[in-house]
Amino acid sequence: MMQKKTDVLVIGAGLSGLMAAAQAAEQGKQVLVVAKGSGALGLSSGCIDLWGYRLDQPEQVCDDPLQEIVRLVEVNPEHPYARVQDVLTESLAYFSDICAASGYPYVTSPGGNWLLPTALGTVRPTYLAPVTMAVDSLGEAKSILVVGFRELKDFYPEVLAGNLKKNAELAADCRINTLMVSVGGGDLNPNTLAHRLERPAVLNEIIKQVKPALFAGTLVFFPPVLGERADSTVAADLAADLGCPVYEVTNIPPALPGQRLQQVLLRFLKHQGVEVIMGCTVTAARVTGTACTGVTAVGNGKTMQITAGTVILATGSFLGGGLKAGMGLIKESIFDLPVKTCAGEWSDRDFLALSGQPFNKFGLTVNDNLQPVDDQGRVVLENVLITGANLAGCNYPVEKCGNGVALATGYKAGKLAGGVSSAAIR
Repeated sequence: MMQKKTDVLVIGAGLSGLMAAAQAAEQGKQVLVVAKGSGALGLSSGCIDLWGYRLDQPEQVCDDPLQEIVRLVEVNPEHPYARVQDVLTESLAYFSDICAASGYPYVTSPGGNWLLPTALGTVRPTYLAPVTMAVDSLGEAKSILVVGFRELKDFYPEVLAGNLKKNAELAADCRINTLMVSVGGGDLNPNTLAHRLERPAVLNEIIKQVKPALFAGTLVFFPPVLGERADSTVAADLAADLGCPVYEVTNIPPALPGQRLQQVLLRFLKHQGVEVIMGCTVTAARVTGTACTGVTAVGNGKTMQITAGTVILATGSFLGGGLKAGMGLIKESIFDLPVKTCAGEWSDRDFLALSGQPFNKFGLTVNDNLQPVDDQGRVVLENVLITGANLAGCNYPVEKCGNGVALATGYKAGKLAGGVSSAAIR
């Protein structure tokens, strides 16, 4: 049996786990990441939703997400954001710095939240968006061209254009046109198409097909396939040659921008000397008193005994396997930590209820140091920190805050594990 020893063990490779690993490594700690899969990040839009809607008017997009979170914590001190208010802005800056240095910059909107067009023609609020998706001055556009690819299934320019007229606040005289282009025939998935578009000859053919459909001041929308690599210049090259702004719209999962962000963070961890083992499942934990003394992990036909000073749990909720549901019972999958549920019905028969599904709020309760606590507020495991969708009290789909909570809690856990508040963790 293989033996491994590390300062910090991160279980899970989603956004919160990767952020935790990055920040712990930044503190000079030896870090090991193990994950049974690649996490949900690669399936996501790639945007960082901080907070979507106003507390007093839930149907209205909030103008200032950071200020709205301050109000949220006042009325709901059990929300995960209450545990990370002290690091929220610096975690966002840290994330933005990593992405900018990797050639995949993220930007904020002067209005607080971007309202980004989606493949379905709706608009979605988000706080941080890749520069290729950050549509500026949508409401001032005089002309919009939605471009689709004949080889790409499940992206319909006519649907986007028709619904965008209903859902976005466009100028009264804004015209929306659609265009189908070809990269040579056949059926292509998004990754293959994105890879093909990185070839100059293919891109030049697209430019030739799009140019005749342009008017002065046109915004051009493509599906999110403008380059497979995070540092690809496809969108910038298109904009320069077409002489107009070019953007990718957000798409239903899985979407390439999420995969690009995952590339950026994994590459950063590699440069930081972090070891990442995918396809590795933690099957058991060794606990003495209120401390985790190690875990057993199985992957690639090998069994490992891993000892770590601090363990960061970033396994997600039900989707990631961090929580498991049985008949009338919800369990945390590795340490059997106490899960906070609710007294009433666990689900709403109206799956798309505006209030969200109650089970989305299920998870682990923590203190301000992200240590798991029981229903009396007592620390259950002192050297285990909880992040992201493992946390209780957050209705991510409705609140539009999933990646924001993941980013901030992961950052804080890495900072604590790195010794900033080591006295609190001992």
